[in-house]
Amino acid sequence: MQQIILVLSAVILGLAFGHLTGGFAFSSAVCLVAGVFLVTPSLFKFRLADLSLISAQMPAIGRNLWINYLLLVVAALVIGWLSRDIGIAGALLLLALLPGGGMVMMWIKTSGANVRLGFIIFMLNLGLLLPVTLIFGAYYGLAEGWFPAPVLPEASVASGRQIMPFAPFMILIVIPFLISRAVLAFLPSVVGFSERHQPLISKATMFGIVFYLFSLTTSQMLFAVAPADLLVALIATAAFYLVAVLAAEWLTPATPEGRAVYWHVATRYITLALILAVFSLDTYGATFILPVMIAYFIQIGAAGWLRTRMLAAQA
Repeated sequence: MQQIILVLSAVILGLAFGHLTGGFAFSSAVCLVAGVFLVTPSLFKFRLADLSLISAQMPAIGRNLWINYLLLVVAALVIGWLSRDIGIAGALLLLALLPGGGMVMMWIKTSGANVRLGFIIFMLNLGLLLPVTLIFGAYYGLAEGWFPAPVLPEASVASGRQIMPFAPFMILIVIPFLISRAVLAFLPSVVGFSERHQPLISKATMFGIVFYLFSLTTSQMLFAVAPADLLVALIATAAFYLVAVLAAEWLTPATPEGRAVYWHVATRYITLALILAVFSLDTYGATFILPVMIAYFIQIGAAGWLRTRMLAAQA
């Protein structure tokens, strides 16, 4: 509940600030902030030697790949097509392509899952960011003939069609990895500080990023969203998460290894999706950001209940 209130406050304050001031212009520096404060702390625990575990965990890793990047992608495409809104469809695809998230390791650690396997899958999914952005960058051109044209502002520059896949990969993966190696080598005290205060750092970073993104000039397009579009986005996003949770329940075994895969199926990297969504808001229209915004409340609300249910089943 605390996290839902935090996100809701950031959304409301960001939209109010943007509405009153006209909003900020987007800066890719927000990606660097996310990389440094959300991704880098996770990499402190990563050792290249951990990669030797991959061969022994291929069944679990293969399950993560086909459920997330095949089953859930197909589900997102079908649900998106049924919505008849290219913005909602594009956002659902983006969520499908970004499994796990900044909090996934917390759910893994507190639910009796295999932590080392969970982290390997987390790193694998992050490493797939480059093909993910390539796939998503091509989606609009392939899908626009299947949907009504989105309603765009007159000043639209269609930046979403000009996503540079290597930029997110470098800022969110390569740079945090290099920073983590440097800190481990020369500033070990920073690692201890990060571990002690990680929940506060994550919450503060998430609040700042959400506030900033919703205070952007492009985010003010949300004020033009019709209630009917909001309802369609809510139903579509809920349907996608229902498929994700059912897939996690039915297709992952009740073992520590299975539970590690479970959380990477049931959760999405929402903050990263929101950052990437801003690049495409003036291409897909205002409805594009709705599923990502709704996903915060569905996922944060459901994750605690799913963990409680999982622990009760183990007792």
